[in-house]
Amino acid sequence: MSVRPSSALREKADALAVLLSSGQSSTIAVNTLFEELGISNEQIADTSLPAFTATGHIGIYKPEEVDGEIVYSRDVARKARWTYFADIPTIPAKGQRKRVLLLGESVARGFLLDPGFTPAQVLGTLLNGNADKDEFEVIDLAETNLGMAGLKERYREALDLEPDMVLFLAGNNWRDDLVNMILTDKTYLSRVREALVVNQDIGSARMILEELFAKLVQDFLAYVRTVGGPALPVIFAIPEFNLLDCRSTPGERFISRLPDNGIAGWIAARDQAELALKAKDAQDAIAQAGTMIALDPSHPYGYELLADAHLLLQEYDKARVYLETARDTALFCRTNSKPRMFNITRQTILREAAGHNIDVVDIPEVFSRHLDGRIPGRDLFLDYCHFTAEGIQVAMQAVADRILALSGNKANGKVPAASIRPDQEVHAMAHLFAAIHNAHWGQQYGILYHHCVKALQYSKEIARTMIYYCDMMSRSASNNLCKTLEILVTGNTRLDRYVHALLHPRGGKTMEIDLVNAMVAALQTAGVNLSKYVDDLRNKEHGVAMQAVNLLEAFYHATSYDEYQGTKAAFYQSRDAQSVFFLVAAKDEPVFFDISLRVPGLTEEGKITVLLNGIQVSEVQVSGKWTRHSLTVPADICTNGINTVTICWPVPEQLAAAEQRATADEAILDAAFYVFGEIVTFTATSNTATHFELN
Repeated sequence: MSVRPSSALREKADALAVLLSSGQSSTIAVNTLFEELGISNEQIADTSLPAFTATGHIGIYKPEEVDGEIVYSRDVARKARWTYFADIPTIPAKGQRKRVLLLGESVARGFLLDPGFTPAQVLGTLLNGNADKDEFEVIDLAETNLGMAGLKERYREALDLEPDMVLFLAGNNWRDDLVNMILTDKTYLSRVREALVVNQDIGSARMILEELFAKLVQDFLAYVRTVGGPALPVIFAIPEFNLLDCRSTPGERFISRLPDNGIAGWIAARDQAELALKAKDAQDAIAQAGTMIALDPSHPYGYELLADAHLLLQEYDKARVYLETARDTALFCRTNSKPRMFNITRQTILREAAGHNIDVVDIPEVFSRHLDGRIPGRDLFLDYCHFTAEGIQVAMQAVADRILALSGNKANGKVPAASIRPDQEVHAMAHLFAAIHNAHWGQQYGILYHHCVKALQYSKEIARTMIYYCDMMSRSASNNLCKTLEILVTGNTRLDRYVHALLHPRGGKTMEIDLVNAMVAALQTAGVNLSKYVDDLRNKEHGVAMQAVNLLEAFYHATSYDEYQGTKAAFYQSRDAQSVFFLVAAKDEPVFFDISLRVPGLTEEGKITVLLNGIQVSEVQVSGKWTRHSLTVPADICTNGINTVTICWPVPEQLAAAEQRATADEAILDAAFYVFGEIVTFTATSNTATHFELN
């Protein structure tokens, strides 16, 4: 007879699986869980877990002896990770120059401008151009996607390079480390569940999350000083976030399961706030957004609307506070969310660093001085956190000033940061990929169009790349099966660095409608008219004229590549009161829909409303059980090209007490965010020959 493992062992095994699959787990956390499962270090010595410290590597670099000295060269066995590091083949042996190690993630890499223009390059030029007595070398060990656990390992490894100073430019990727910390400690997990699920107390949940995050950051600072020793000078440069331009995605706006009539009240206030802002009525918008925040302080949109109202009033300090608060709601993990520096992280570093003899360069404050108090936006950022050339110049000037002061050098000011610039092609490619990257993270048309226009201004040759990109994204085949991808990569070697940005999650390709439309509009300003080509291609690949189209495929509803972090259902789930789908059709043709859906937990029959291009075309009965419906849209409503199909779900006027609290065995996130409706099939066609009949 087999013996079933205890629930405690199952929980530890589940936590271990999460850690190992995350790709960012710490060795300490993994080994601790192995020991709690009864597996010793000796028992796991022969498993596939890498014995990282035994290799002597520093990231992708392996040690080699050359002329009696140890140098570090890129390891071919780790070639898959080369593009995440600086484009530097070899790190030389330590010489007479003062050695500064740069450690961090993609911001420190200069992501999007890299390898043509990076923070390390600018910093090295500033130090050697302005020092009055010393020469410096900056060793660039920043790695894209690096989390806190990886940063600790890199720091420990890099001490073999005998640095005179270490510079950290990091912190944007640390939320995953917080999640790992909570998942591997049942006490932490229970506290979060109690606040979010049982008590539905979002305010106390936030306090718990921030308390744990502060502890994580404090432990990191202590680790840095302990491992590096008391004499090693360390600087921590705190990143900033694109507060003005980067807003929450649809996934980050999933509506919380609010008690009593909170959901209905929140939605009503949201709708009224949006109308007030359109009418330039800042005071009404402030009142309505305040209601949203009072009902759900975990949701970013109330703070964003409140900030927009204060921007209308030119009250920039207030707007900044609300935009920072909106940014920080990503702590609630609605989606995998864009990297960012949270305020609790920044404040903990500012408060605790001096106690560990760690110097700080506060880039948010540096940028604020540079902008005379204005809120940072597209002038300093290419996307949510990665700097423009100007952003790199300003940040590295502040860092260089601090390094020169700490090393006893007097800056002579001969080389200003603004004089260190990338070439036109580097600018162009950075803006092109900024447009792509912003689109992948759900940003709006305006910022996508801005970067497309900027890319063309820097290089007319970028038009060719845009044309091929529009072709690739308008096709139904996966990108790696499109001939266009091969043309893109072989036609521009600079694309090799970011070829991963040209791919998409398995089964997750979208039409990237806003981005393609932005490229088409930008190309128009350069004299290239691509509109008809794109419309015809979309119709051929996605049109409903001669084929049945499954609207549940990512093409027809997804607008970004961020993902819900709770349980992945086998069917479509809506966590907003409206679900929007995209339909490629022709003008004056009828459309037939076949849909099976339900409203989970609905005890009495309700109604959903179906809109096409904002016009109501149907209203059908729904319940808590799956029901199937056949709908016909009149021919005079469709337009040529992209049409929008909107399903308006019933809004709960009151959540029963049992529904609020019957969640002890559910995942925290599934319990925290309300599901308005679910769809298991949703198919469209305009061909009567393939019209679906109900069984």
